[in-house]
Amino acid sequence: MAVTELETGAPGVLIVGRDAAFCARLSAQLRGLSRRLPIRRLAPVADAALARQSAAQSAVVLLDLGLPDAAGHALAREWADRQDGPAVILLLPSIDSQALADLLPAVDSLLPPLRAERLEQALQRALGLEGGRRLGPSAEVLLARGRDGEFPVPVAQVVYLRASGKSVSIRTAAAEFVTDQPLAALLRGFPGRFVQVHRSTLVARAAIAGASLVTPEASGGDADPYWELRLHGVPETIPVARRRWPDVRPWLPGGLAAARDGATLEAVPLRHCLPVPEAS
Repeated sequence: MAVTELETGAPGVLIVGRDAAFCARLSAQLRGLSRRLPIRRLAPVADAALARQSAAQSAVVLLDLGLPDAAGHALAREWADRQDGPAVILLLPSIDSQALADLLPAVDSLLPPLRAERLEQALQRALGLEGGRRLGPSAEVLLARGRDGEFPVPVAQVVYLRASGKSVSIRTAAAEFVTDQPLAALLRGFPGRFVQVHRSTLVARAAIAGASLVTPEASGGDADPYWELRLHGVPETIPVARRRWPDVRPWLPGGLAAARDGATLEAVPLRHCLPVPEAS
């Protein structure tokens, strides 16, 4: 998989505004914030019908309550009724609309003039980043590198980390990023989040979906049998090093030891829990 920069793999943010000029001004602010937040700017729309279509690719919608015919109010209620609806941040046309906005389901509401600091806070809250507080070195994020410098990736979204040379790949369900933080430092920095399955790989404990025993017959080779992990959110499997298996096994769902062909089996007797060699 190619490493994905922030613009292609991060949660989508959609602007739904009253006109092109409004959308352009807000999009410029969002462009600056995309250097510090894990967001992907979607093409703004100024029409309720287009907003409904574009919302399917959106994690967050910046929704203008100044849309004609109270369309913004209708969209906010409609998305709130959907389990897969986006998080909504309301953009109020004036202080006079605050009372009506308070009746609408939304993560936050912003009054004009719209300041970048306040918009950043609302986006952090919508993305679940530290309850809306400004992110810092001690926050539950990993700092990945991009063309415009470092940006945060929420640890809760990480499926696994894999070291390669002097960098570490950060794999989420949506994309792959790169960080310069050492693997050992990441393991120490987030105790309880990851389990080491190989000297070069950490897997998020919560991402483990099951394990399969790979035998020479299944792999088509003559290598010793080994275990590999299936993970939530990604198609690839992760081999487990022999000496790491005792650390990994307790984190399998329900304490089960193996799975085959995607179907979880009953607990496998210890005599079948074969050790695996260290992968190269």
